[in-house]
Amino acid sequence: MVPRMQALWADQAARDAAEPDDKDSQAEAKIRARKQRLIDTVSDSTDISSEKKPPAFDQGATVAKYVTFYLVTAEDELFFGQLFKPKKEISLEEYNAALKHVPDSEIYPEVPPDTALTIAPTDLDDTSAFIKRSGLNCYESMKGTNFVPKGVLEETLIMEQLISQTLQHPNMIRYLGCRVRRGRITSVFLERLEHTLMQYIFHEPAGFASLDKTKFVEALESAVAYLHSLGLAHNDINPYNIMVMEDGTPVLIDFGSCQPFGGRLQSLGSPGWYEELFFTSQAKHDAFALKKLREWLERPE
Repeated sequence: MVPRMQALWADQAARDAAEPDDKDSQAEAKIRARKQRLIDTVSDSTDISSEKKPPAFDQGATVAKYVTFYLVTAEDELFFGQLFKPKKEISLEEYNAALKHVPDSEIYPEVPPDTALTIAPTDLDDTSAFIKRSGLNCYESMKGTNFVPKGVLEETLIMEQLISQTLQHPNMIRYLGCRVRRGRITSVFLERLEHTLMQYIFHEPAGFASLDKTKFVEALESAVAYLHSLGLAHNDINPYNIMVMEDGTPVLIDFGSCQPFGGRLQSLGSPGWYEELFFTSQAKHDAFALKKLREWLERPE
C-alpha cells in the first residue's frame, strides 16, 4: 500500500498561496496556489503498485539513492519532484519546494482533429470511478520524449473504439469517458472495482477456493475473442490485469498495450506472462497468457 501525504500539505500550500511573503512574486504565489491535491507519494516499501515510482537504489544498496513524487491539481496540472535523501527525513516544506511544474506537452496528448471523445461526467471523482493517469510511473525516465503522451492517446482511442461498439463485453472494464483540459487528454475514467485477481486470492480466500475456475477462464476467453474479432490484441494478460467482481466474475482491464494486430507496441507484456519477448501486437500473445492463466489458477504463486 502506498501511503498518501496528510492533508496538512494541501492546507499549508493553500495558506502559503493566500498569504505570500513580500519577496514572493505573483507568479510564485500562483504556482503554490495550484498545489491543491497530492495524488500519491512513493513508499520506502518494495510492495509498490505499477502506478507508483519506487525509490531509486544503486546496485547492491539498501538505502534509497533518491525519492521521486508528484501531485496533480484540481485542474490536472502536474508537479513532479525529486529529493536525494531518505523519505522519512523529508519535511513537507522540502517536498513543496522540490515540486516543479511539468508542461502539459510532456504528459498529455492533444485531442486529434475531428476526433469525437466521450467526456467523463463532471461529478465523477476517485471515489466513484478509477481515474487512470497513464505514464506518471515512467515520466522520470521518459521525459523529453513523446512516450507518455503517445501512450495516453493510444489507450484512450482504444477505449473509445470499444465503447463505440453496439454492446460492451461484460467481462471488460467499463469505460466512463476521458477528461479534456486545455485541449489535451489528461485522464481516463473507468469503472471502479475492488480487487485484482492477485489481490482476490489473498483478501477473499474463501471466494477464490469456491471459484469455478473453468468458467472463470472461459469468461476471459470470451472477452479476448471479442477483442480479436475487432482486430485487436490485449498483449498483457496477467493476474494484475484482471479484476474480480463480488460474484466472482472476471473483468479484463489495462488496455495500455492493446493495439491492432501488427501494431508496434510502446510497452511490452509482463515478465513471466509471455512466451518470448515481442514488440508487435499479435493474437498469439493473448492465447499464451490465457493458457498459462488456466494452469496458474490451480497453483497461484
